[in-house]
Amino acid sequence: MEEHLFYIPLVQFQHRLKKEHVLTHQFSLVPFPEKLEKDFRLFGHGYYKRHYGDLFLKEIRQSYLLRYAWKTGRFKSTQELVYKIEDPIITFLVALRIHRATRAGLRGIFHFPPISEGLPFDLIDYRMTGHVLSNEKNLVPFREDDLSSAGFYFQKIMGLLKNEYTHRRLFNTLRFFDLGYRSANVDSRLIYFSIALEVLYKPIKGKLTRGMCQRVSAFLKKDTPYENLTKKIFDIFNLKARVIHGDMTYFDVSGPSEVKLVLDIEELLRITLQKILHDDHLITTFSSIKQREIFFKEIAGI
Repeated sequence: MEEHLFYIPLVQFQHRLKKEHVLTHQFSLVPFPEKLEKDFRLFGHGYYKRHYGDLFLKEIRQSYLLRYAWKTGRFKSTQELVYKIEDPIITFLVALRIHRATRAGLRGIFHFPPISEGLPFDLIDYRMTGHVLSNEKNLVPFREDDLSSAGFYFQKIMGLLKNEYTHRRLFNTLRFFDLGYRSANVDSRLIYFSIALEVLYKPIKGKLTRGMCQRVSAFLKKDTPYENLTKKIFDIFNLKARVIHGDMTYFDVSGPSEVKLVLDIEELLRITLQKILHDDHLITTFSSIKQREIFFKEIAGI
């Protein structure tokens, strides 16, 4: 049976990597394939000027491409392609973001041979492009060990997708983490990250902020660089409350101290997800309200 190869360029993916990396579920990270230069330059079967194609080629040459090998026949429609490929490649971006803050995003899906006559690619919604508040100069390039770790998260999440309903709370967290991560607005980013954190830590009874402070502190007290984690959580949720109740202008919420709190909640989410995904018992615990409540009763008394 004919093998169909799909290439998905990763843009703004800072790295010092050269060799091919096999991931999971028929996905690999590969350098730019020079033999496909002409196909990439044309970009859109003549709908764009050559100059645009050259700029696009220059952009993606500087980064890796995700390659997906499809061996079970041609896709019947672009909808089927999206279902089979788009979700996993977004998951790979989420895995990169769980490991470290990154600007990495997707630039399109190129498939050879084309899924439709004369149509060599399908563009991906640009909302999926990564966004971070951190200064780009502060983002450290990915190395071999980084990729190994990100690949672990990718493989773990893809495995959990087989029982998505069972782990729906964990996937809700990943969804809001992803939405917040690619939001360009500081306030919406804060709200999405807060929802993601609440999915994991929100107590069923009692005060929300107090319960969140106690639970996050008890779970992450040995894993974060913050000296007073309880105060940090309180400040974050106080800021979120002021935003959702309309007490702050966008100018206020974009101040240095507020942006720092948004970066802090992003990091707390990242550390939490790393810890959970490395422990199958914690994955089971955080996927069940009942087991989660028993767990926090034991470690935090609430």
